[in-house]
Amino acid sequence: MAPIAVTSASLFARAITRSDVQHALTPTKEQRNVLIAIGAYVLGILILWNIPYLKLILLPFKLATVALHELCHAVAGLCTGARLRSIKITIDPDEGGLTRMSGGRWWCVMPAGYLGSSFLGALMVFAGFNVLASKIVSVIIG
Repeated sequence: MAPIAVTSASLFARAITRSDVQHALTPTKEQRNVLIAIGAYVLGILILWNIPYLKLILLPFKLATVALHELCHAVAGLCTGARLRSIKITIDPDEGGLTRMSGGRWWCVMPAGYLGSSFLGALMVFAGFNVLASKIVSVIIG
């Protein structure tokens, strides 16, 4: 079988110009509105996070995040053969949590809290773009 000659001209039918790149990177009106909403949420959270008495508004969300974080540790532990002893979420200035288990693979259980809660949070954000998906996530979360 004869070798196939590949040239740069055969890979690209035409050159990519600056206006092509600019057009591809310019957000649509809907994307711009989503970016503005994300920026407003980030700004609001930063303000609420750092003002002493307004921090209490975020407390339920922080505790829900801690609960998901610890749940992901527990699920990873159970999937790797650990025996679960307890899950404890404390309401203190640190809003901490603790999952006690014996056995399992530590290299799988340790990062599962951050990776799992980040994944679940991303799923919640993506569900927000669809009415049916957001209703399903609302029922699952409670």
